[in-house]
Amino acid sequence: MGRWAGLGFSRASVLKTIIVFIIAIIVMSYLFRYLVKSNKIKPSKLSKLFYMDDEQYVKYWGKERRKGKILFVLYMDVIISITIWGTTIVVIAATDGDFSKLKNTLPIFYGYLIGSTIGYPLRWNINEKKYKELTKNIE
Repeated sequence: MGRWAGLGFSRASVLKTIIVFIIAIIVMSYLFRYLVKSNKIKPSKLSKLFYMDDEQYVKYWGKERRKGKILFVLYMDVIISITIWGTTIVVIAATDGDFSKLKNTLPIFYGYLIGSTIGYPLRWNINEKKYKELTKNIE
């Protein structure tokens, strides 16, 4: 029995809630992207939390590209690594509090590092292409 059971929460309900929350964020980002791009809604403060319009993107990527590809990849790796470990710690604390299970997450973490070593340079190239297409008409 986990430590949340006394509060009426089971391990499964905590994990289901986390999964539903993550799925809701993903769905919201795609929904706002569709609504803004199809001009069904105007960009607002709420929609900008989930979707970056072209103007925001040009500002954001203009700053990021000045830092360089290596700093971009390293920065993203550090941010996501901290997020993975933080989420893992929260899930373990919310379920049974057995932090010896952290070693069981190492394969996931190493898999992420290998994947990100390949993925973020590819993401850089995609972002550069999008940035050049968006700024082509401005210059």
